[in-house]
Amino acid sequence: MQNMPIEKIAVVDDDAITRFLIGSALREHQMEVFECGSAEELFVLLEKQRIDVIILDMVLPQVNGLDALTYVREQSDVGVIMISSRANPQQRLYGLREGADDFISKPVLTDELVFKVRSLALRVSHQHGITEQQDLMVGNCLLVLDEGLLVRVDEENHCALTEAEQRMLTLLVQHQPQVCSRKLLLQCISRSEISFSNDRSIDTLISRIRLKLRQLGCTLSIISVRGQGYRLQDDLPRCNG
Repeated sequence: MQNMPIEKIAVVDDDAITRFLIGSALREHQMEVFECGSAEELFVLLEKQRIDVIILDMVLPQVNGLDALTYVREQSDVGVIMISSRANPQQRLYGLREGADDFISKPVLTDELVFKVRSLALRVSHQHGITEQQDLMVGNCLLVLDEGLLVRVDEENHCALTEAEQRMLTLLVQHQPQVCSRKLLLQCISRSEISFSNDRSIDTLISRIRLKLRQLGCTLSIISVRGQGYRLQDDLPRCNG
């Protein structure tokens, strides 16, 4: 098993059914979920638990979502996705100006939410300098996140990675053995290398990462899953690619 970080997500909504549906969708994707029925419960949670992303309903009893957002931003730069069925354009703009990372309308499409939560968690971790993430094992290699290096653990060989290559390889490791869709991979790199703005950029980066894995004799390889995307595969029998 790979030693990888698990996203910790707070779902803040006064409706228990909404919390259950969103929480269930996130747990199905191996995220750790904390449910809060009010802003006050969220504040208590943040005092004792590291959270990567908050899913925050705009309409809450007593302290509403926008006021809660203001308080959270005074304390932390955690990722925040606002949700609402009644937000007008002015309220959405205000929320974004106050520090929300995204806005999603209710009823929430769970596939869209999971995609946005995972992408935001990855983006926030990089903005933090990945100080809280552990280095990741990639077969017989170690991905040293704070130095942007892929190191063969039983030799002195290593390869430097660009930010986009590191983001993409990190995402593949975190999803192993599941397939990473092309859409998710493109979202992952969209803020790291601006020139990479189309679907072909995925193939270019995959080719570069594959070459570096082969140069190090890594026991994992990246395979293409037709019509879906890419995933990592254990390739122990192979001596040299």
